[in-house]
Amino acid sequence: MLTAKSLINSKKRLVYLCLVISLWGAFACSTAVAGSSDRNTTAIAPTSFDNPIIKYDTKDPTNEPGELIYTADPAVMVLDGTVYLYTTHDEQSVDGKDYRMYDYRLWTSNDMVSWQNKGAVLRYSDFKWARGDEKTGNAYAHHVIHRKDQSGKSRYYFYAAVEGGQTNGKFGFSIGVAVSDSPQGPFTDPRGMPMILLEDTARDKDHSWRNIDPAVFIDDDGRAYLYWGNKQLWWVELEPDLIHLKGEGYTLDAAGNMQNRDTSKVKIHTVDTLPDFEEGPYLSKHKGIYYLVYAAGFPESLAYATSTSATGPWQYQGIIMEPLPGTTTIHPAMFDFNGNTYLAYHSADLPGGGNYRRSVCVDRVYFNADGTIKPIVRTFKK
Repeated sequence: MLTAKSLINSKKRLVYLCLVISLWGAFACSTAVAGSSDRNTTAIAPTSFDNPIIKYDTKDPTNEPGELIYTADPAVMVLDGTVYLYTTHDEQSVDGKDYRMYDYRLWTSNDMVSWQNKGAVLRYSDFKWARGDEKTGNAYAHHVIHRKDQSGKSRYYFYAAVEGGQTNGKFGFSIGVAVSDSPQGPFTDPRGMPMILLEDTARDKDHSWRNIDPAVFIDDDGRAYLYWGNKQLWWVELEPDLIHLKGEGYTLDAAGNMQNRDTSKVKIHTVDTLPDFEEGPYLSKHKGIYYLVYAAGFPESLAYATSTSATGPWQYQGIIMEPLPGTTTIHPAMFDFNGNTYLAYHSADLPGGGNYRRSVCVDRVYFNADGTIKPIVRTFKK
């Protein structure tokens, strides 16, 4: 039989139990909210960066101290939630007077804050036709892009400017392409010869380093274009395989290398409407507008033009970054990641930095309502 005393005790136990449940629920709820807040915080796009983001040749090149590494000429590929940052590698001494670059490095990130060092993925000597030595090296600026082949298999295309490969016996820079099944390589040359030779642009310019700074853009309709140049901007459409110029004829030798190259049906275009075009073209598309960012003048500033087409005509929009102290060059890569736009470029901000010892940085890009770009605000760790 339930007595008055036992009933009171039961009620006390019930109140106590409810209190415990209530407190536990509040704790669980606050913990869940805190966890959600933490997740939201890590998902928020950074507005400032610990520049240069590439400092050390360590697993964590931003935060793990070690041997300094000098990097330049950023090219960016975004794929499946990962940013793939490819750079050249400056190895010149402090007092050196020319570029000394042998390989291309890869750095990856899933949040634009923490980066991983993936090491060298290509060397200039991987192109058998390349010319170089231990004094200089010739691994100049580059670009990497992804496309699936007809079978649906992912392929990665590495376009690089290196010296050599000329058919006329002259020394100068060519643009080659190497292909891999992985963004980390190994990359191999499917042509056995360059894509762009001195002879292809001899009608417009005569300096031997005119064919540098390749950048490839694949439009929404699947058509692909190669842009490049120094003192002159050129562009050409590519075949769907991304390793031949549209209309390029050739035969293959027993090893599968190209020979008897015929460019009589290839149309190489020039762009002559960009003020002070120097080098470093980089094409991207953001909210329906095509942006052509490039290095202008010398010392170089960063300028850009816009268009409604990947082939122009281009409307010049102005300067978004002035020349940087310590280096006469600047090389842009503008890209979207997780709904925000970023600019990678190089500076001379590391200790011992200079014209031939540069460092890759990154900052946010902000747009005006009309789609024009606001001047880039450089940021550093506080």
